[in-house]
Amino acid sequence: MAIFESLSGVFSCMLMILLGYYLTQIKWFNKEIGQLFSKFAMTVTIPLYMIVSMMKSYKKEDLLQLGVAVIVPLCSMFTLWLIGIVVSKLFKVPDYRRGAFRAMFFVSNSAFIGFPVNIALFGDKALPIAVMYYLVQSLLFWTIGAYGLSIDGPKFARLEGGDNADVSVPKVLSLKTIKNIMSPPLIGAVVAISLILLSVKLPTFATSTMTYLGSMTTPLAMLFIGIAIYIANLRSVRITLDMGILIAARFLIAPAVTVLACYLFEVPSFMRNVLIIESSMPVMTQVSIAARAYKADANYVAVMTALTTVLALFTIPTYFILLTFGIL
Repeated sequence: MAIFESLSGVFSCMLMILLGYYLTQIKWFNKEIGQLFSKFAMTVTIPLYMIVSMMKSYKKEDLLQLGVAVIVPLCSMFTLWLIGIVVSKLFKVPDYRRGAFRAMFFVSNSAFIGFPVNIALFGDKALPIAVMYYLVQSLLFWTIGAYGLSIDGPKFARLEGGDNADVSVPKVLSLKTIKNIMSPPLIGAVVAISLILLSVKLPTFATSTMTYLGSMTTPLAMLFIGIAIYIANLRSVRITLDMGILIAARFLIAPAVTVLACYLFEVPSFMRNVLIIESSMPVMTQVSIAARAYKADANYVAVMTALTTVLALFTIPTYFILLTFGIL
């Protein structure tokens, strides 16, 4: 019974995912509804949940101890990016896909899926740690990750035989980069941290409103996964070598690098568990958005996003069991 009790959060997520799948199958939900759920969660419910949850669970002194939750993701993701560069050349990933390949190699869906999953598995105390992971990931993706995608754009356009004159290679650091980094979840985290440091207490009506809206985060995310799985139609997907490598990167290499980084920096066990789960999430949906913006191979990214999201149904419970029973 103990193992089933410890997996209750996983089972709850799975049931919501199955509900999303079923409701899409009977035509209640569709692709547009899924996009609406994603947008609403990322711009409204997640930022509000961050504010109310972090203010409830953390004090000033707790925040000061989160420094290592920034160092570990920074080291692990930068290492993964370097590994991605080597692997993309070693296995001869096509030039027009290398930026996308490297981006998917080192970034995970740490916010939209990672936050709700960690909260379901470990409780509200996991959120600030997950936020630190997301902060580092946003910084690295919208600089070195987006830069690689922008280089893919002209190469992919030439392959397709189209005009790519409107695609320009961005500066690694620019106003556009800063705007992309300052996403709603990150703004929510900044607001929460500021309120905690200033010892501000919100009125009850504001806290209640944010709690009601924030509690929608996990159901929206899980229903979205169910919708995405149904729409993906993965039976028609042919797995190539580089796709197989990316699956290994998301679910084996990234967690392994994070485990090593946690060992080197002597991270507390609870923080370690949260960071490992964050690193083992599927491909981040923003990679597909950025690929479209820079006219790179967005379909390739979309397939990998859907494929890794489906596989996460099996990898998340596996990692949770390994962590809960001290095997990993």
